[in-house]
Amino acid sequence: MSSVEELSGKKRAILIAAEKCFAAQSYEGVSIRDIAHEAGVPIALIGYYFGAKNELYHAIYEHHSGYIAERLNGLRHARLHSPPGVALEAIIAAFVLPVLKLNEKAEGANFSRMVMRGVIDQHEASERITREFYDPMAREFIAALHDALPHAPADSIYWSYQFALGALLHHVVDTRIERLSDGLCPARQADLAAPHLLRFITDGIRAVTRVN
Repeated sequence: MSSVEELSGKKRAILIAAEKCFAAQSYEGVSIRDIAHEAGVPIALIGYYFGAKNELYHAIYEHHSGYIAERLNGLRHARLHSPPGVALEAIIAAFVLPVLKLNEKAEGANFSRMVMRGVIDQHEASERITREFYDPMAREFIAALHDALPHAPADSIYWSYQFALGALLHHVVDTRIERLSDGLCPARQADLAAPHLLRFITDGIRAVTRVN
């Protein structure tokens, strides 16, 4: 293995270790020393590759930015090619399926927990992430919901996005369903969970946005 490949491997090891640490406890509770210990690298190497802790935190989201692009590409395809009667289903599939796919992997599951911690803690580093990575995506999905449900009250569209996001985030971080179902419902098996979650969200949105 060349020195360049070895260094690249160490950089990836740092990202994976940091993701695991940030998933396990709060941003403030994680130290660079913790991450270095988890990655098995000198502390100085983290600073060399990533700089301060907030920049390392940001780098993890950049590392996973492909799943955001996948969601947006799916959304744009849904808006362009879906017949009106199934546009909502296609929009929600674009929103949900890339997340479930990512969450099937151990690294993706750690990332999901890290995202949830950022939502709950709302520290400065996570606020930067939300504004940079997630707010633009959220606005595109909200606009798509407006187009798919043109007669729905405007406020119901925003509530629908909020509750759809809540259902998705809860599912990807909570595996208790496996225990409650005595193993019948594997939490991280996307092909089993997806049909139920997609229908739950789409039917819920139709109910919330229905004009009486």
